[in-house]
Amino acid sequence: MKNILYGIMYSFKEIKNSKIFYSFLIFALILISGSYFVSQTSFINQGRIMVDFSIFAISIFNIFIGIFIGSSVVYDDIEKKSIFLSITRPVKRTEYLTGRFLGLAAAIIFSTVIMMFIFYFVLLIMHKFIVPVVPNAGTVVSGVKSVHNNVNLQKGSAAYSRSSHPFTFYMLPQPLIIQGLFIIIESIFISAAALLFSLVTSKALASIFAILVFFIGNVSSRMNDLVKPVKKIIKGKVVIVHQANHILTSTVHFIYTVLPNFSIFNISSEAAYKLDISSGIIFYRLIYGISYTVLLFIISSLIFSRKDIS
Repeated sequence: MKNILYGIMYSFKEIKNSKIFYSFLIFALILISGSYFVSQTSFINQGRIMVDFSIFAISIFNIFIGIFIGSSVVYDDIEKKSIFLSITRPVKRTEYLTGRFLGLAAAIIFSTVIMMFIFYFVLLIMHKFIVPVVPNAGTVVSGVKSVHNNVNLQKGSAAYSRSSHPFTFYMLPQPLIIQGLFIIIESIFISAAALLFSLVTSKALASIFAILVFFIGNVSSRMNDLVKPVKKIIKGKVVIVHQANHILTSTVHFIYTVLPNFSIFNISSEAAYKLDISSGIIFYRLIYGISYTVLLFIISSLIFSRKDIS
């Protein structure tokens, strides 16, 4: 356990200080801040434009961090022979790989928290999509629900809270917080795929394969819907009026079944309309992402344990 913790700390510091990490992070922060000015070009739905633009920036740059750093975090150690400084000590290969991967996961969490904080700060300046928390009442005014605890807030949201409590604390609504959590799960998920590919091929190919998996995982559900038979009710009977080629349908179904479905982690529409996400949906998607990530890491561990690194 001590070796794993050391590996996590070493990996986190190494990734946090890398040029590629800061390049992605700075570029994402520029886009998030710039989304404020983009939203000002519209006279309606400025908050929604701001939310869509910022969520896209946070998500895509975390994915890039997961892919490009995940495909190089172990591969570079093997190429530079620096891995021998770790595994020649009393450190098992599994401990080394676990420490490197969890260090990468910690860096992804760190970058997401930084970007979400900047996002929150910009929303606070715009005074849009933020929820007042009333002190001493335990009440949060949500987008579609209000949780009441011996207080009637029918008069209000932000204006009422400011008049009653000059130091009202504001927080992100529930769907935006959940979206940030899903971005973390999704990014760690794809970094596990990039790590797996880097153990069986080159760093460049590992990045390309991980990008392809991410792209196909985002469109597979839509492709699956497109190849479903088109049915109509004619004279009281259900009739198939169009059906895709059997080979194409089977191929799409196979891809949809085998590859992960990344589209379930995108709830930007719910976040833009401030629709609360049920606990059942949150739990299912978290378990889905964590299970796939653990499976990919176990496969990576089996490959790495037998890999010739001499």
